[in-house]
Amino acid sequence: MRLFDFAFVPNYPEPLERLKQLAETEYWGRGGRMLKSYFNHMFDKVMDDGLMRIAPNGDSAVFHTGLQTDRLQQLYAVFVKNERDDAQEWFFRGFTTENNVGLGEVLNQFDELPERPRFLIRCEQAFYDLRVGPPECNWPELILDNISRVPRLLIAEATQGRIELPDMRDVGKEAYIESLEVAADVLRDDPGLAILSQEMELALNQAMDQLTLDYKLAVPTWHAKERFPALALPLRIGSKEPNIALAVSWNAEAGSYEPVNLLTPEMAYNNARLVAKPEATWLLKGNIPKT
Repeated sequence: MRLFDFAFVPNYPEPLERLKQLAETEYWGRGGRMLKSYFNHMFDKVMDDGLMRIAPNGDSAVFHTGLQTDRLQQLYAVFVKNERDDAQEWFFRGFTTENNVGLGEVLNQFDELPERPRFLIRCEQAFYDLRVGPPECNWPELILDNISRVPRLLIAEATQGRIELPDMRDVGKEAYIESLEVAADVLRDDPGLAILSQEMELALNQAMDQLTLDYKLAVPTWHAKERFPALALPLRIGSKEPNIALAVSWNAEAGSYEPVNLLTPEMAYNNARLVAKPEATWLLKGNIPKT
């Protein structure tokens, strides 16, 4: 069940500003768009895991937002019964800590408060096991399936200008999507695809070398659409800083990592934030403005 099927949330996403104020200070993207993504996907995981708690009297419901205040107090989302019969069953009231006056008193109705969803269940999902070696990647397939996530400049350089994708802000979403489909068809038979594939493989080898020195380079992430964890590996292609990430998932049966898709740095940060507040330098540099 999705958030808006479960409850009426007035003026959404404005209530998230309150959550932002209550939680530990961190960067949530321009206009708080990362927080919106975080909250929606956290709700989905809460419902998947059965972690929405209903009060014994049935008048209220709460879940753990996965966030805490700067004083390490856990933050909960609170819902009450919707008084309208022709609307969702629940009505969103706000966010609170356990000892907060007001909404916090609602939490006193619960014998046990809900826990934060868990996204990782195996150590291989949290840390890349270097003993199994690098993932085997079908780079042409990964590039063509994720062409919108490959920096436009890299595609133009690899194809010597034969393929130049427009900026979506200049042409609009519909025209941009059409241009991606055309570009993928052209790139499939262009020698630039082999060049890009070679550059990706070299970047992966470099990332694996760096991973032996710093295990934190592989960042645990959650792929909300398919509901599974993955590790994001930073790739530097024609850049001093990572400009694309390779997501890989652990295959316990095969005992190896398998490629999932390519991610922009912002996508990787969004996916990582669900699991935990990212600490990897390459993710922070790629997403948080310098002050």
